[in-house]
Amino acid sequence: MTRFYLTYALLFAVPFVLYVSYIYFSLGRGAIRESLTVKALGWLSVVGAGLTVVVIVVLTNFTGFDSDGVYQPARFEDGRLVPGTIVKPDAPSPE
Repeated sequence: MTRFYLTYALLFAVPFVLYVSYIYFSLGRGAIRESLTVKALGWLSVVGAGLTVVVIVVLTNFTGFDSDGVYQPARFEDGRLVPGTIVKPDAPSPE
């Protein structure tokens, strides 16, 4: 679960890192403090939140398992823990 939150935090931080890097390499170290205004931080927050939402939507729509499967929870077999899986349902039998 920590990995998911860390991924979202890093996605949110990307615009801040890019902006500060741009200011640092183009205007110098002293210009960073003057460039981080409330307006700039507000726009960076909006862009970071938008980037995070777009990535979440794309990942949930284009990755993962088929939605027509049946979940089989984790279980013990012969003293070993078998992780949960999603199994495709059997094809309907022609009658």
